[in-house]
Amino acid sequence: MTSNDQIQTEPHPTCVVCGGSGTTKYRDLTDRLFGAPGSWTIKECDAPACGTLWLDPRPTLADIGKAYGDYYTHGDGQQRTVVKRVVRALARELAASRYGFSASRLPWPGKHLATALAMLYPGLAAHLDLLVRYLPASMFGGGRLLDVGCGDGEALEILRDLGWQVCGVEVDAQAVTAARRRDLEVKQGTLAAAGFPDETFDAVTSSHVIEHVHDPRAFLTESRRVLRGGGTLVAVTPNVRAWTHKSFGSDWRGLEPPRHLALFTAESLRLLAESAGFRQIRVISTARAVALSEIAGRKLRDEGRYQDGLWPGLPLWLRAQARQSLESLYLTAGIRATQGNELVLMATR
Repeated sequence: MTSNDQIQTEPHPTCVVCGGSGTTKYRDLTDRLFGAPGSWTIKECDAPACGTLWLDPRPTLADIGKAYGDYYTHGDGQQRTVVKRVVRALARELAASRYGFSASRLPWPGKHLATALAMLYPGLAAHLDLLVRYLPASMFGGGRLLDVGCGDGEALEILRDLGWQVCGVEVDAQAVTAARRRDLEVKQGTLAAAGFPDETFDAVTSSHVIEHVHDPRAFLTESRRVLRGGGTLVAVTPNVRAWTHKSFGSDWRGLEPPRHLALFTAESLRLLAESAGFRQIRVISTARAVALSEIAGRKLRDEGRYQDGLWPGLPLWLRAQARQSLESLYLTAGIRATQGNELVLMATR
């Protein structure tokens, strides 16, 4: 490894949410997902009402790009596989049935079959919820929506189908190109660099973005600035209190050093949103991607390595699907309500 390959770091001894002190939670972690260089330490906030995890030291802003050298791209917007067509149709049907949109395009009985499939398999239903960003039609359906970290625009395309006027921001140049092939308006770069005027959007959404930024409070503050009065923020991120984290510890897929700079609890995410000026704050946990976390955690624990997209073998796949279904049932029944795999922050400007 040359000096140019190494990631320069900076100390970050205090909690990114409350400014409190922390104790070491994990040490000597390496990137066993995408092979970024370095050895990493994660601290845990000592404040019981916070519990945030963060890297200390962490990559500098100038060098953070080196952590994404072999990171996955977000697909190709020109590809229209059968699976993608089915997922898009299912997402529209779910939005129509659960979120109040008039977006049904499938003939009977196809639309009922689509809805039934989503309801019968909780992992699929949770994924479809994310694709429509948990936004019911009553929340300015048909208004202007910004998706930060929009990737190749898969979710934006579905949201456009539902009637939103959509725009995206994405740092990955390949993903931006793919999104533009879908005829989507997407700016390359960060939210702050996009320079949107005040009060431009009715909704600002992000999926697995806030854990990657150096200043999550500034990220939420900027999100609030570009929201109109009464506008809605939706931010999705891994859950530190997840049952999968408790199960796998340092092998939890959600840790992902050195790209995940900070990880949150429901309490700390709420504190962060309050400090950014939001109101009517609600944080829920969901069972989305439990199966993925189960597969990745076992691979990391047993083999020391995990690669997204590889078939894990039938026994592990079946175990993961069983855990997905079980945790979905737990959350539906109100059991382990704060221990879902992901957190969804919803707040109002």
